[in-house]
Amino acid sequence: MLNKTKGIVINYMKYRESSLLVTIYTAEFGISSYVENGVRSAKAKHKIALFQPLTLLDLEVYHKPSKGLHRISEAKCYYPYRRIPFDIAFSSIALFLTEVLGKVLKEEEANPILFEFLEESFQLLDQGSGHMENFHLQFLWRLSEFLGFHAGQVGEFLDQLREAGVPGMGELDPKAVQNLFDSHYGEAIGINRAQRAAILRALIYYYGLHMESFGELKSLQILQEVMS
Repeated sequence: MLNKTKGIVINYMKYRESSLLVTIYTAEFGISSYVENGVRSAKAKHKIALFQPLTLLDLEVYHKPSKGLHRISEAKCYYPYRRIPFDIAFSSIALFLTEVLGKVLKEEEANPILFEFLEESFQLLDQGSGHMENFHLQFLWRLSEFLGFHAGQVGEFLDQLREAGVPGMGELDPKAVQNLFDSHYGEAIGINRAQRAAILRALIYYYGLHMESFGELKSLQILQEVMS
């Protein structure tokens, strides 16, 4: 049966000679994997550019709940990014968040509120109005609410880290953390690079505390170098 859905590309990997396995977070089916045949051939119906991470797609898919792999009938980008692919700071943030999403999005069922949050967040990042250097920190804090382990209050967040023996807690200024988490994307916040780096480390530890399979983030070093 053919189904229509929006989707956000998470990642892809090469499959056989000219095909891809594409992981997409969809509005209708949650996280799903699709086989796209012949995409690396000259006569491909869908070009590989459509499956770059975080691409926002309108999809028509053959989706069977009993199958692990599904197929795409039609795919079209409905919001072409104008800044993310061409600005190294923005693309580094996008790469980092893509890796995070690949680790934490597991549910194979619709979550329209989460999908809307992701869709809106990435469009706001691409539009890049204001101070976006804190975007990834605010995103991680808000995403934790959808994942079921949001602390609710900054004090509780910090307490959980202290109880777990997370190093570097002395580098965190509770007021700076509170101001950051209470602010909107693009809003100017009075924190410096060292504080930003400390908050990012704390958030990564926090995710690791609540998700055993979270593991290391390969893109973290790139993000730190670009944002330093």
